[in-house]
Order: sequence, then structure tokens, then C-alpha cells
Amino acid sequence: MDFFNETIRKYISSNLTLDSKFTFEQFKVGRSNITYKIEDTKNIYVLRRPPFGEKLESAHNMQREFKILKELYKYGIKVPKPIFLCSDRTISDEDFYVMEYIGGETISDNVIASKYSSNEKRSITTSFVKSLVELHDFDVLNSDLSDLGKHEKYVERQIQRWSKQFNSQKIRDIDDLDLATKILIETLPTQQKVSIVHGDYRLDNVRIENNKVAAILDWELCTLGDPLADLGTIIASWSNSEEKDTPFIYSPSLSGGFLSRSEILSIYESNTSLDLKDIEFYVRLSFWKHAMIMEGVYVRYSLGYYGDVEKKEIDAFAQSTLNFAKKASNINLLKEIL
Repeated sequence: MDFFNETIRKYISSNLTLDSKFTFEQFKVGRSNITYKIEDTKNIYVLRRPPFGEKLESAHNMQREFKILKELYKYGIKVPKPIFLCSDRTISDEDFYVMEYIGGETISDNVIASKYSSNEKRSITTSFVKSLVELHDFDVLNSDLSDLGKHEKYVERQIQRWSKQFNSQKIRDIDDLDLATKILIETLPTQQKVSIVHGDYRLDNVRIENNKVAAILDWELCTLGDPLADLGTIIASWSNSEEKDTPFIYSPSLSGGFLSRSEILSIYESNTSLDLKDIEFYVRLSFWKHAMIMEGVYVRYSLGYYGDVEKKEIDAFAQSTLNFAKKASNINLLKEIL
């Protein structure tokens, strides 16, 4: 679909140092929102917009993302500088915004990660964890983002929200998922502080340059709540070759050489006042949420929302849900993966 028509090109070039005949390329990484690199012979920027087609009314909010970036950038958090937001319907049917282009690389899988040495990977891991600590230390309650979401009972709301979404599209029973839900409800921890929660803090959502985090990307799921949910996502997704049946089959950490999950927890704990005694809950929550997400993908594919798709591809999504659910329901989860 040709988003970059003449009207949009003129609008963009009038707000940037960029020729209206700029070229564009869609980034392959990222989730549902679409991200383009736009450039001419001298300048490079990044444009972000919602996906094409029908969308959930509350999802893909570009104005919200732009506000988050603007405030975090102002306080020195590692995010790209937001440049301008377009919400003019005479220009575009959808909101979009442009931000600075951050050099470096996105380590999206184990193949890309294999190019780095063990020393480089250790440096990347340390920077990755400390960048999260900096984000969680941001005084969000005294910022313009204090109204970004509800402050308390983050994990309870997450369980309710994802369970409701799962049940609304349910096409099969998954015993492991039911068991994981029961365990989560029975082991709810006390939220220790209110902070920015990125919502999907993984290596494929940061930009790495000189073996350090240059910028944190993809703020679509950002809200306020329990910071340990982000740490749980790191630990869950930080697969290793000895781990049995990891559902994160392309995790960069599978290439080896990165710091271990235990070392990640140690770095985070030594740089924060938070108690990590309940970290297993947050790791379980991450596996559980990913099971919910993959089941949603499976349902949409199996119902033909994406047209004709090979059965083996649909079956792969179905199995991925089961793999995440199995992890989430493991009584000895932390002991097995550390």
C-alpha cells in the first residue's frame, strides 16, 4: 500500500531537512505498528504509523507514543528524539510521527547475535540491564506521564485484561494455560513501586551501538505499573542452549556468550532498591502473556483473517502457544531456567 503519496511527501519535507523525493524502507523488526526509514542523500529519519486495515479502537495510538518519547527524551532517557506528529486528516487518514534515526543495529535473533564476541555480548547485556534500571528510576509521578495509566495493581489488571481477551476468542481448551492462570492468581506479589513499564523490553526492541544501548524502541505497550514485569520479560526471553523446550526459538541469547539469567538478576538487584524475591511470578507472567499473544495469532490465522496460509504455518502458531503455556505452568519454573 502506497502511504507516501505526493501530499504526505510534501508535508514531511516541509517539516524536515529532507528532499520530497526521499526513499523509504520498512524495518523488518517491530510488532504491529509500521516503522519506516526515510532518507535522501544527506539525511535519515524514522517514521512510525499504525498498521493498515481495521484496528482495535484503543490500540496503535501515535499521539500517546509521541508524548511518551517527548517526555522521556526531555529527561535524558535513551529514546530517539521525537521531531513532529501529524494528526491532520487533510494530510493523512492516520496519525503518524517522525523521530530521529539511531545508528547501530537491532539484535533481533541468534543469527545476528552470533556476529558479536563474548566480550561484546557481556558489555551489551550489562548496558541492556542498566538501561532498564534507568527507565524504572525515572520519576514518572512528577512528570507529564503521571496520567499514562493506573498506578496500582498492575499485575492484577494484566491478568484480567489478557484473560478476558483470550476468553473472547477462545476456540480450544489449554490445560497448562488454565493451570498457569491459577498459579498467578494464587501467588500475586505486592507491587513495590510505580514506574514506567515498557511492556516488551527485549533485545530486539533496543538499538545497539558500540556494544551499548543507544535507544529503547517500540513504546506501543508502555504504561505505568510494576517495573518487575519488564525484568520478568528479560528473564523469560533470555533462552540458552541447555534450556529444555524454550518457546523463544530465535532469542539472541541462544547464540551464547551473553551474561546468564542469574547474572542479569544480580546486575539489576545491585542497581535498584527493589526486592526480587518474587521474580519467578514475573517470569511466569511473561510466559503466560506470550502464550495469550500466540494463541491470538493462531486464532486469527485459523479463521482465515490473513487469507490463504499453509496449514504447517498455522500449526506452528498453535504449537507455540502450547510451548509458552507449558513453561508458564511449570511449578519449578525459576529453578529450571536459571
